[in-house]
Amino acid sequence: MKRSHILIYKHAIGLGLILITLPSHAKTMEEQLAELKQQVQALELKMEQQKQKEDDQKNLAQSSPIDLKHMITKGGAEIELYGNVRADGTYQMKGPNTMYNYISSVPLKGSENESHNSDKFLSTLNATRFGFNFATPNLGKYRLGGKVEMDFFGGAGRDTFRIRHAYLTYDKWLVGQTWSNFNAIEYFPETVDASLSVGGSLTRVAQIKYSYPIDKNMNLAVSLEDPKAETVTTSGTQDFKTDPNAKLKMPSAVGRLNYKFENGSMLSGRIFFTQKATTFGNGDDFLSWGAAFGGKYQITSDTLLRFDYNHIKGDTKNILWSNYAYVFDTNEKMKPNEFDTLTIGLTHKFTPKIRSTLGFGYMLANDDNSFAKLVRNDTTQNKELKEGWINIFYNPVKPVNFGLEYMYGERKTFADQKGIDNRVNVTAIYDF
Repeated sequence: MKRSHILIYKHAIGLGLILITLPSHAKTMEEQLAELKQQVQALELKMEQQKQKEDDQKNLAQSSPIDLKHMITKGGAEIELYGNVRADGTYQMKGPNTMYNYISSVPLKGSENESHNSDKFLSTLNATRFGFNFATPNLGKYRLGGKVEMDFFGGAGRDTFRIRHAYLTYDKWLVGQTWSNFNAIEYFPETVDASLSVGGSLTRVAQIKYSYPIDKNMNLAVSLEDPKAETVTTSGTQDFKTDPNAKLKMPSAVGRLNYKFENGSMLSGRIFFTQKATTFGNGDDFLSWGAAFGGKYQITSDTLLRFDYNHIKGDTKNILWSNYAYVFDTNEKMKPNEFDTLTIGLTHKFTPKIRSTLGFGYMLANDDNSFAKLVRNDTTQNKELKEGWINIFYNPVKPVNFGLEYMYGERKTFADQKGIDNRVNVTAIYDF
């Protein structure tokens, strides 16, 4: 009996302990469940926010694609990419051994090279180009801007990668490589041929240039430019020598005055001076110079006239397909070439998508000076170049142009030997 009471007391004490501890355990479990519920709710909210973020990014990508044309660099400069893909072709009945225009070197009539370079088709994409313009945030009072542009049109074969433009601008200053201040490419009549025609210029040189707006219509630009030393040498039986030791003493000084009319017509006068010097023989030098006048006249809203005239003495870099800048006589004195060029062309828009240009280019060298007498028997030097062309461009949509052109030209040496260039040019261009 006593043992039964003891067992009862033990069970009662154990039950009491269970009853005492049970509420404590129950409370802990409730807290844990509450915390777990809060964590699940927080996770669900985070997942919902992540899904919303992904949906927003997807919608943004669909409505606003990435702009690869306008970008910002790490340093904060704005960059604009541009360029074109260009396919050119030519079928030449007669002409040089190159893909593009080379009127000064077309084979002479009756020569073996004339027949070898007749009736052939050539094509290339070498005139394709790409580049970018950029501008920084203000550095002081003004922004620093610039351009870098490249293509595959370099070298003697016009098939080498090269830098066309690479320069910086700040306010009215430009430093770097770009069109010579003496160039007036905007006045040259449009051609399908990427090498232009007689009287054209594609000179890009290192320079420092300052432009000053005189008023809203007139602008003055002055520059110091790399004058490009004459280092052409020859071999054979010529009656003269060319200069293997040409050197530069001073940069070329160039000035240009532009005037723009209210209707978009323009005129400009240009001039340059360069000292040519050599260590060849007893040493000699002379002042090379050139003067030019050109412009464009808006005859009607659909018809534009372009023209340009140049007179140059003792220089080759400013006009395509010119003769040697100078040669030496028997006393090792420098004798400069002197010549004139004229280009003129009329462009008419028949519709917003179709335009056509009729153009003519002419070069005439001085035939009565020491240079002419010394090179008279050299078939690479020309007394006269002339070339005419007519083309049509079709612009079906803004970035696409198709062009077709007929071009005919002649060259005449100082000994009156003639060569002919007779070709059809085509092009397809996509600008981006």
